[in-house]
Amino acid sequence: MIRRISKPTAFIIIVLMLAGASTPLAAAVNLNGHELSSQGAIVIDFDTGTELFTLNSDVHRVPASTIKVLAVLAVYDAIKAGKSGLNSKSSISAGVAAFSTDRTWSNVPLAEGSSYTVQELLEVVMIRSACAATVALGEAVFGSEKLLITRMQEIAADLGVPVKIHDSWGGSPNNMISPAGLAIITRKLIMEYPEVLNITSKRTVTFNGASFGTSNLLLGEYEGLDGFKTGFTNPAGYCFIGTAVRDGRRLISVTMGSTLTSRYPDTRAMLDYGFSVADGMIVVPEPPKLPEPPATPEPPIYEFRAEPSAANLILNGMDMPLPAYLIDDYHYFKLRDVAYLLNGTEKQFGVSYDEATGTGILTSGFPYESEGRELGDIESSRPYMRSNTIIIINGHLCEFEIYLIDDNNYFRLRDLAELFDFSAIWINETRTVVIDTSEGWAG
Repeated sequence: MIRRISKPTAFIIIVLMLAGASTPLAAAVNLNGHELSSQGAIVIDFDTGTELFTLNSDVHRVPASTIKVLAVLAVYDAIKAGKSGLNSKSSISAGVAAFSTDRTWSNVPLAEGSSYTVQELLEVVMIRSACAATVALGEAVFGSEKLLITRMQEIAADLGVPVKIHDSWGGSPNNMISPAGLAIITRKLIMEYPEVLNITSKRTVTFNGASFGTSNLLLGEYEGLDGFKTGFTNPAGYCFIGTAVRDGRRLISVTMGSTLTSRYPDTRAMLDYGFSVADGMIVVPEPPKLPEPPATPEPPIYEFRAEPSAANLILNGMDMPLPAYLIDDYHYFKLRDVAYLLNGTEKQFGVSYDEATGTGILTSGFPYESEGRELGDIESSRPYMRSNTIIIINGHLCEFEIYLIDDNNYFRLRDLAELFDFSAIWINETRTVVIDTSEGWAG
């Protein structure tokens, strides 16, 4: 079942069944006892391009920040052509500087008018997944992000990879590419410019005197892994391109549409399987031997915790209770609590949730159905993770950071204030949040 990778139009989804037959994938796939959560995936041999495992690998999905590998390939090509250099410096534009302070996205701060080398920008793009730095590379090397996108599209076409690109850094839900396409591009980047692995193998990067950790949490945790690129947005889910080398053989894996807790275990399972069959001896996976369920399920492991906020709240001149958590120095509130408190004001909005699609629907001007609801208390810190809930407000898809705490979606208050146009002011001296629905959002 192993075959050479060429153009996505030539791909055939390979499903390894007990009988050894090739049939379309219809259910969850187990690899040596691990059930994949990924919606699309592929593992290829780097030297030959041979496909070792595929799962809906031709289906186009939102790539989030993994699209940055195509932007980086375009930059390296331009350097090779003599249009720029690793030591070439660029001045940060006002737009890029403003974007770099947007904490909705993965960023490092870039001061307007400051200069950075192409090498420095490449490092924060690939290690930290800095979004504004990707735009800065486009302006430095090509003159604008638009021209960078044009070049990205040209490279993909030359490689036979169908893509849709609306931005170079991965924020748009309209960016589209398949797992197979990302594998082809990553293979091309490493093959033509292996020095990129000197960047992606680093766990930290020092920039502007500050140290930033890699977004690739599998570095140092999987034998032989030396890159490559992470990605996440609500529409994309959790994505990861990984590459590892063992005994002189390098593999590339791609997972798209996974979950926070599964994209790295999925990658481990796929790479393990890839290395086990890469010698050309195809062994059909045996049915997994499921372990006995533990008496008490193990709690999920989280790296970060949200701290309770001691802030006061004044809503339209009245002291109000509104439990909140502090995450990265921002106040996050339970969406339904905010809707409950704004009921009866001119800024009220309704909230509904579609369980089947994981979509939250917010509609301004409608009351929130709050019968019997009470505001809860927050007493201690809690683990949190990024929420995969899709938010549609007044018929439009909205993208901003949403965190899941105790199975509830928490929103940054300033985001809600901007969306529903009410004033929210933080008074540091008294640690008070003042909400005024008679005034609009002032930014």
